[in-house]
Amino acid sequence: MKSGENHITDQEQAKSKSRLGIWVLANVLVGVAVVFGCMMIVNRYIFLYAGNPKTAYYLSLLASNMMFISLILLIKTGNRLTWADLGWNKAGIRAGIIDVLIVWAITMVLNFAYLGFLVYRGVNPPENELTQLLQRPSVSLWAANIILIAVAAPFIEETLFRGLLFGSMRTYLGKWTAIIISAAIFSALHFDSIGFFPRFVLGIGLGYLYVKHQSIYPSIGLHGLNNLLAVVMISAIS
Repeated sequence: MKSGENHITDQEQAKSKSRLGIWVLANVLVGVAVVFGCMMIVNRYIFLYAGNPKTAYYLSLLASNMMFISLILLIKTGNRLTWADLGWNKAGIRAGIIDVLIVWAITMVLNFAYLGFLVYRGVNPPENELTQLLQRPSVSLWAANIILIAVAAPFIEETLFRGLLFGSMRTYLGKWTAIIISAAIFSALHFDSIGFFPRFVLGIGLGYLYVKHQSIYPSIGLHGLNNLLAVVMISAIS
């Protein structure tokens, strides 16, 4: 390992891998399934009583975030994991920013190529609930969108999908197999068939950054940048 490339030793990395075993992987998979099952029930009541769709969607987003935070804390506490085991390690700021921008540029090129393919095939992607939520926001809602989507979501999702899911898969499947499978699960759980490919590509980039820097902070940076640009662009266009 080159000096200054990352801030954890090979010994620390090996110990972290040993703690992220098959039991942690099972906890993550079962826990995610339970959260989505609970959210189906919670959303039924939220959208029934919330009054308007935007309020319902915000309440749903807050509820799911709270459940995933609870899941992360339960898995961390139950398996005696440290935050470092979940990828919360220091990373070089300059190198991290450069790699985030490079990976972001690559994902954008692939995504625009995919968008061009859809247009060529005559496919018009439908608006989803999130797109509708981001349109024509007030100043307060625009700020809420940034906090929930571009700040909170990246921290929660990267801790869960890269720190726990990928981290436990890597112990048994190897680096690239775990990156691809965790990226596929990450994308599939957004339940958007047309958007599967862009999120899958993003998931691969997020996994690559985590492996290279042994930290989820660059992954959080890329995830946050991607979500922030989506919030700003959709709000501006609308």
